[in-house]
This record gives sequence, C-alpha cells and structure tokens, in this order.
Amino acid sequence: MDEVNRLNYQELSDLELLEHVGDKDRDALATLYDRYGRRVFALAVRILSDAVSAEEVTQDVFLSVWRRGATYTSKKGKFTTWLFSIAHNRTIDELRKRRRDRSRSNDDIDDHLNLESGDISPADATVAQSEYARIRTILEALPEEQKNVVELSYFKGLTQTEIAEKTGQPLGTVKTKMRLALKKLRTELSAEMGAQE
Repeated sequence: MDEVNRLNYQELSDLELLEHVGDKDRDALATLYDRYGRRVFALAVRILSDAVSAEEVTQDVFLSVWRRGATYTSKKGKFTTWLFSIAHNRTIDELRKRRRDRSRSNDDIDDHLNLESGDISPADATVAQSEYARIRTILEALPEEQKNVVELSYFKGLTQTEIAEKTGQPLGTVKTKMRLALKKLRTELSAEMGAQE
C-alpha cells in the first residue's frame, strides 16, 4: 500500500505536492525533497564550499517549505523560482554569518566555488558542477557590468549598498544593473527548465 501511495506522490505536480505540504503531509514534502534536494544542495555547496553547511542549509530550506508552503501562490512565480529563492537567501545568510564570524574575504569567485573537498560525494559534486556550469554559461552572456553585480551579490554575499561602495557606482545604478541582470537570468533559466520538462 505504501508503495502505491509513493508512486501516486511521484506523479503529482509540484503545486499539488505543495498543497499537500500545506496540509502538513510529510510524504508530499519528502517527494519535493527527492525532486529538488540535490539541486538545492548543489547551489548551497557551490556558494559555501562546505558539504556539511550545505546539507544544513538544504534541511533549513525544506523546513521553510514545510512551514511556509501554504503561503505560496502562483503570483510569486513558478514553484522552482520560489524554492530556489528561499535556498539562495538562506545560503547567503549563512555566508554572511561566516563572514561576520571569521571576517573572511573571498577574492576569487572560482577559488570560492572550488569543489575539491573530500567530504562531498562524487554524485553531489557532479550535480553541483552541472548546476554551476549552467549558471556560469548564462552569466557569461551578460554584459560585464551586470555580470559583476550578480557575482558580487549572489556568490560573494554583498548587499547592493556594499556593491555600490566597492564599485564606486551610485546605489540606483547598481539596483538597475541587478534588476536587468536578474530578468535576463530568469528568462534564460526558465527557458532551459521548460526545455527539460
């Protein structure tokens, strides 16, 4: 009987599963975790370069989905956009916490996103490399100034105010570049995800 129920969950759409999560259905959350957990982990491990912290972030993200699932509406965009927004915000929070704790600075994005750690499984490293390669390809197509603000924000965890200070640009200019860059990234990622479905 459990096997039949499990198969039924696998056949449900993200939104149907989220409705069940809103009703505190643990199997629905487990199915969403099975569907997206590795990709959330890949995002977190790419930014944090630490599998243990990335796993904690992943658990926090799905705990947040459990708590906030009932608040999601399609007006917020696709479910995956909403989910990865939660994942990114939680990962950047962790990165900023580390920076405050250790006063650490990361000068090179590719060193920062190195996956040479022995505590990351080959399967997870492969997923992370694939996700990173997709995002990197899309980023490279952006105009240089837009790419820079995205890298400073999304990979180094700087606020828009910090980016303005670091680059010597007015805050309004940074916000405009960020908005344009994110719009292009969202369009490209949505097109790629649509092609995969």
